[in-house]
Formats: sequence, C-alpha cells, structure tokens
Amino acid sequence: MVEIIKQNFRKNKELFKSIQKQLQKDLDEKIQIEHVGSTAIPNMYGKNIIDILIGAEDNKEFNNIRDILEKHNFHSSEKSKSNIYQFFASTTDETKSGDIHIHLVMKETQKYKDFILLKDYLLNNKKKAKKYSDFKRNLIKDNITEREEYKKVKSEYVSRMIKEARNKNYKIDN
Repeated sequence: MVEIIKQNFRKNKELFKSIQKQLQKDLDEKIQIEHVGSTAIPNMYGKNIIDILIGAEDNKEFNNIRDILEKHNFHSSEKSKSNIYQFFASTTDETKSGDIHIHLVMKETQKYKDFILLKDYLLNNKKKAKKYSDFKRNLIKDNITEREEYKKVKSEYVSRMIKEARNKNYKIDN
C-alpha cells in the first residue's frame, strides 16, 4: 500500500549526503552520485524514499559500482536489470518511508539524462513541481494505493513531464 507524506527536504538532503559520503569512500572520486526524485525537490509530497543516481562510464565501471553497492548491502533487482540500468534498494521488503533506492545507469544514455532533466525541470519550475506533488496526493485520494497501479499511473505522468522538459522551449516559471 502506497502512503504519501509531506517530505522533509532538509532532512532528506542530509541523509543523501551521508549516503553519498559512505559510498564515495569506495567509489572512484570522479563518479558522480546525484540526489534525484521527489526527495531532492523542496516542498514535495511523496513516498519519502531517497532516490540516488549513479552514472557509469563503461561496463567495467558499471560492474565495479554494482559490486560496491552490494558490499554496502544494497539489494539488486533482477527484473530491472539491463545492460544500461540496474536498480538497488536498501531493503528486500516492500519499500517505505526512509528507504533508499539507487539507480545505476550508463552515463551517456537517455535514461541517465532524463533523471537529471526531470530533477532540474522540477527545481526550476515551482508550479510544475507543485502540480506533480498534488498529482501524487490526488492518486491516493482517488484510492490508487496499490503499489503496481500507483507506479503505472505515476510513471505515465512522469513520462509526460520528461517529454515536456525535453522541449527546448520549456519555460522556467518560478
């Protein structure tokens, strides 16, 4: 069952920095670790799960990062695994508030670029961020609380936002 709460941006940013610092000890210093997802955006409602993006330059680096994440007790999902993407979670149970999701992505792919694009788009467009936050709250109000249905409907909305953000003429509306 999906629960949506008002996320504490400052607290989540501190948690991200702590995780980043732990991982950076074992990763090459040139590897960027990015805070993405709704916890990286101020004043958002969401599931309060810290989403982290790590980009790999090549297959060797991808596999090395994967091994390091597993050493740090992040659990990989076989169903999401591809040659450009691997999903990791801090728990094998259904995720809940305070959990951590790591998205390991080949850096030169559209998937990687879309994570960054969406974050920048929402940070620079407060009205769009509020609309997205309200959309998630309304899903719960409309009784879309089962995880798979929630993910499907939210994913469609996010895909539309990414397409909009890709449009070179998107307007920053702070």
